[in-house]
Amino acid sequence: MTSDQYNNQYRYRQAVPPTDDSVYGRVIRPNFIVFGIIAACTIVFVLELMDWNTMLSLFAMRPDYLMPWMFVTSIFMHGDFSHLFFNMFMLFMFGMTLERMIGHKLFLSLFLTAGIVGNLGYVIYCLATGSVIPAIGASGAIYGIFACLVILAPDIKVYLFFFLPMKIVHAFLLYAAIDILFLSTNDSVAHAAHLAGAAVGLAFGWYIKKKIAEAQAYKVSYSFNSR
Repeated sequence: MTSDQYNNQYRYRQAVPPTDDSVYGRVIRPNFIVFGIIAACTIVFVLELMDWNTMLSLFAMRPDYLMPWMFVTSIFMHGDFSHLFFNMFMLFMFGMTLERMIGHKLFLSLFLTAGIVGNLGYVIYCLATGSVIPAIGASGAIYGIFACLVILAPDIKVYLFFFLPMKIVHAFLLYAAIDILFLSTNDSVAHAAHLAGAAVGLAFGWYIKKKIAEAQAYKVSYSFNSR
């Protein structure tokens, strides 16, 4: 394959830098998927407060009553305000960087795929252990974003527990070890969903990294379509 053939097959359209210097142009528009997810989760949380039992019964990930839509709807549900806040904070912290790197479409695809596979991992775990506890939350999807960023930018510095600086790859390994260690415990955390979502993120990151390496080998540019 020649470089021109490679370029035609794999090159994405170059994202056009925003000319709007307002907060919308500099912050919100380049990350409108992140802000859209935060808004959606917040709206769903308000609906939960209005009728918790109905929302949990119809839209949570229920191993004892599986419905196809639950693999998606449960991603946007959260148990309480602290659960919502922590997940949205993690999404903001990692998602803002990753969405700018890979573009809106790929970012949304990763978020939904990691969330769905995370729920599938939780269901498989429940079938293996006999658990019927419903699961809600975007953690599996966020772990996918976390893991993908680890592959694409392993040297980014993050602050563990808001004060302990370390490379993102080390933070990821620590969190993954905790999930593996507590996988079989009954601590009300869907560790299986975290690990399954992380596996999707790692695979996604490796795929993108491979395409970037191939582009560099053919001496052509590789940019992402952010539209």
